[in-house]
Amino acid sequence: MYASLALLLLPFGALSLPLEDSAHTVESSLGRRCGRTPCKGVPSTGTPDALCNNKFLGPKVLTAAEDPEWSEMFHGYNPLGNYCPKDFLLEFAPSGKQYDYPEKDGALLDSVGVPVTTEYTLEEGMELDRFGTQYGGYLAPRGTPFAWRSIPPSNLNKYPNSPEYNYWVWRVVTSFNVTGGPIAPYFGQPGYGLQFYYEGGLKLLEDHGVIELVDKKKCSCEVPHDDL
Repeated sequence: MYASLALLLLPFGALSLPLEDSAHTVESSLGRRCGRTPCKGVPSTGTPDALCNNKFLGPKVLTAAEDPEWSEMFHGYNPLGNYCPKDFLLEFAPSGKQYDYPEKDGALLDSVGVPVTTEYTLEEGMELDRFGTQYGGYLAPRGTPFAWRSIPPSNLNKYPNSPEYNYWVWRVVTSFNVTGGPIAPYFGQPGYGLQFYYEGGLKLLEDHGVIELVDKKKCSCEVPHDDL
């Protein structure tokens, strides 16, 4: 329902995402454009369930859940965009220690480099979600396709005590104002979804009863990784 808000921000043609199976081995799909050894030259971070054993490349196997919400959110998602693993790391994680994130909180910029943002009032009952740690500052209307969020593939890695795909959903209990706008393309993703950013963080909103956690997918995550 609320994901339809993001449609208003998409330029013509942005919906033409490549079709992918809901369950596939990422490495095998890379072979078609990156050769028989797509992981050659990629340093390992000791993350066995990640593509090329490198946590910055996201899960080695991406399996969307069977319910319609998952299949819709991951439809057309290509984890590395048009990049091969080594090139993706050189572009977005050249230090090998962390990502180089986009400027201006990932907001789409106008012709003079100013973020295209405005103030939104999120009304009682609206549902919001995010992929990543539970208490970050970014939110999206529930169900926004993953590719439209321009977030890195490692946000889908398995982490201890985290739900499947690190996916969290909140409902607005008391209406509040927040900065929001279209998302810039980044991490090989098309972006242009709608994002909200609350500088004080979501824990503050939860603690004050402004939002409440209403849903999270279960995940059996036994491999301890670094924080997102």
